[in-house]
Amino acid sequence: MSLRYFPLDGTDFRLSMGLQALRSRSFLDIDQDFARDIAEKKRLLDEYRDHVVAETDGTRTAQNEILALIKTERNAHHPDAPAPLIPESESSPLVQAALHVQEDLVLMRESPDGYILAAACVCFPTGWNLVEKVGRPMQSIHQPVPGLNDHIGAPIDRFFRNLRPGKKVERFNWGLYDSDTLFQPGWWRRDRSVDRSITAENIGERIFFRVERQTLQRLPNASDILFTIRIFNNSLSEICESQDRAARLLNGIETMGADMQRYKSLPRYKSLLLDFLGKTAA
Repeated sequence: MSLRYFPLDGTDFRLSMGLQALRSRSFLDIDQDFARDIAEKKRLLDEYRDHVVAETDGTRTAQNEILALIKTERNAHHPDAPAPLIPESESSPLVQAALHVQEDLVLMRESPDGYILAAACVCFPTGWNLVEKVGRPMQSIHQPVPGLNDHIGAPIDRFFRNLRPGKKVERFNWGLYDSDTLFQPGWWRRDRSVDRSITAENIGERIFFRVERQTLQRLPNASDILFTIRIFNNSLSEICESQDRAARLLNGIETMGADMQRYKSLPRYKSLLLDFLGKTAA
């Protein structure tokens, strides 16, 4: 895959919201991997539906709004995208919407405890489990991320409350993992041991730079918020085709706190990563 996003600017690592307005850009990314990704979504829906789909009561109207929004966005910005093939038996509007796009889709709803994860179709999680998050407020959802609630928990809550109708924003997360598998829930990652076959000679092809492009927008009902997540994978070798990118990634790892490094599973291959990046960036 060509490198679509590289969200490191060379500054030291720090937790931030990093929001950017989309303006005229689409909140969807549809590319040459559409057929592959939709086929994988269908497989996961067949084999792991209880792990990738969740909803709370009273969300079907909002789910239908999301479906209509996705169809409108596809028609406006991606008219040549492959036609979705939705099983006739699929009754969930949110799942139907998710089969139109490569993104995962999350419905956030305001509650007395703040915005909660009210419904979702998340086929491609990065180290978390949907069944543990549904119905919970954001600060609870973000609790496993070291330092997040302390540093930006309040600004996140404030942003959700103040997000204006019609405004769309994006942000990015990144990590380095020993698999380019799209479906990486927390329970799957916890059961993986260190891959001893990864060496200094093959680390460039065996470690993957995984980017989440996330977007946020308020739904037409002016209350609920749609949160989308799209995954992009590139091998470490592809990242390091640029000396500048290698230097920025090296600095991002070296300036990251130990707790965050553990959260992102970096200690598994840290010495190999630093050696590889150091030689490339030099």
